[in-house]
Amino acid sequence: MAAAPTFSSIHETSPPAAGTRRLARIRGLSRWMRGLLVVAAVILIAALVGMWFFTSEAVLARGLYSFLGVTAPAYAEPAAPVTLPRLNLGPAYRVLGFALFGVLAALALRAIAHAHAMFSDFSRGDVLTVATARRLRGIALLITVFSVAVPALKTVLMLALTLANGPGERHMMIGIDISDILLGLLGGLLFTLAWAMEEAAQVAEENRGFI
Repeated sequence: MAAAPTFSSIHETSPPAAGTRRLARIRGLSRWMRGLLVVAAVILIAALVGMWFFTSEAVLARGLYSFLGVTAPAYAEPAAPVTLPRLNLGPAYRVLGFALFGVLAALALRAIAHAHAMFSDFSRGDVLTVATARRLRGIALLITVFSVAVPALKTVLMLALTLANGPGERHMMIGIDISDILLGLLGGLLFTLAWAMEEAAQVAEENRGFI
């Protein structure tokens, strides 16, 4: 009597093949992300230079009012003149503003560099490693610092651009937006995930050492 056919070999080879396909998709997506991060870094630098050195004073002032959250009071009558803080945007102040915004840009570029290195690891197939976990932790720390640096920059920028005004026209603002809070929470979440990922990677490396 002929023995019934078995399919054990199919079941044994199918999961590795599926894992290989998933890893190939991760590697392909990671290569795309590396390219997009480079484009984002170039756009960030170009936008920062263009904003401070190649825009008119009126356009720059509107952009700064939007960034600072300075708007006309909602209760003001339409016919009443609206007085916004007068910002000094001469050449020296543009250099100063560029330097202040450069601090935020440096944080963002550093985070992009960490992400680029992490996706480089992914593109090589190194997904769960201590190095990638530490890069994710670096991104998390930079996001958290960024969430604190933004309100601090708004305070310093408003004071610096109105300090030369006459008495009663100097302004100082201290405030935290909901976006800053959410960004800080995101940084904390990513830091926790990176910590757990690093622990898992260390356990995986120890297990590979025993085999």
